[in-house]
Amino acid sequence: MSPEETYSEGFTNPPLTPPLTNEKSSDITDNKTTGLVSVIFEEIKRRQKGRPIFLEVLTTFTLDVEGYKELLNLIQSDESVWVFAQTKLREDYSSSAREFSLRMHTPIHEMVLHYVRKELELQLETVARGHGPSAEFARCIECWSSSTITFEESEYDKHDPDTQFGHSQAQYPGVIIEVSYSQKRKRLERLAEEYILGSNGDVRVVIGLDIEYRGSKKGTVSMWRPQIVRNDAGEQELVCVQTVTDQMFRDENGRPTSEAGLHLQLRDFADETLVDRYGPLCDQISIPAVTLCSYLNRGEERAAMIQRRRRSVQPTRPWVRKRARDPTPPEELEQQDEKRFRADEERAAEQALHDNSSYKASSASEAESG
Repeated sequence: MSPEETYSEGFTNPPLTPPLTNEKSSDITDNKTTGLVSVIFEEIKRRQKGRPIFLEVLTTFTLDVEGYKELLNLIQSDESVWVFAQTKLREDYSSSAREFSLRMHTPIHEMVLHYVRKELELQLETVARGHGPSAEFARCIECWSSSTITFEESEYDKHDPDTQFGHSQAQYPGVIIEVSYSQKRKRLERLAEEYILGSNGDVRVVIGLDIEYRGSKKGTVSMWRPQIVRNDAGEQELVCVQTVTDQMFRDENGRPTSEAGLHLQLRDFADETLVDRYGPLCDQISIPAVTLCSYLNRGEERAAMIQRRRRSVQPTRPWVRKRARDPTPPEELEQQDEKRFRADEERAAEQALHDNSSYKASSASEAESG
């Protein structure tokens, strides 16, 4: 099945093999069908067990709002799936584009995110160890990782960013970082607009680190910021403006460049209202191109090592087979728990009796000595 083919309304079961595609993403279209909702739900359950059908970095389904509500009802009807969806599943839904996306990060994405997050935290900690308004402000900045962002206005959908930083007293993060790739690159501008407009400009900067270009080793940085402009009617409007566009931090041959890097100001990490409480915050937080390049190199080396290990013949193991412990039946567990609970109660009662006797004995002896 090619990426251009669609699932028909009668398609009720997931395919036995992933769709064949040269892209890192599958776009799957359906017209408001229960069948497609079932496909997505089954895929979520497979991801919970670590056995996904769709192995692409980004799998996108065309799903209208009613279909999305149906999917949510299915997820909420299964407690274990609901917990997984809330804590570990990487997904996004856009009601305006009618798209539901499942993301699966590769070792490259995870490594780059890890190092970028760690470096920003180290620089913030350095500022926080100082004195004055900047130090006080930096001590309040936290990494909120990929926790879900929801907006007060219903026209903006919830999103799970790759990572984010914000002030402890802020509703929204000031800095959002997304690691993008071929298909996500197309959606990043719309995603940045949702973050910035949905938060009423409280999100101060959205950063896109693009680390996968087909046939090239280049990596780029893009940035979006809020801006107030005057329209033709003379009214002020909040808009999302791209301030940095595909600046290379690693060129096509894998060498670091001198033109780009990740450059932020300390004040970017919170909304303007919070920043104004501290006064001027002029500190720079930045990661140069050569450092970003080294992060990407490490991620690629890690991914290559994993692939080599998968393909290599495993050495002879000193065992013939593996044996897990015998599962304990639920009834036996309940009986064991009940016995343990009774034993705990008896010990607690004995201890209480002992404490009470000691108290009485000491009181009596004190009375006799008095």
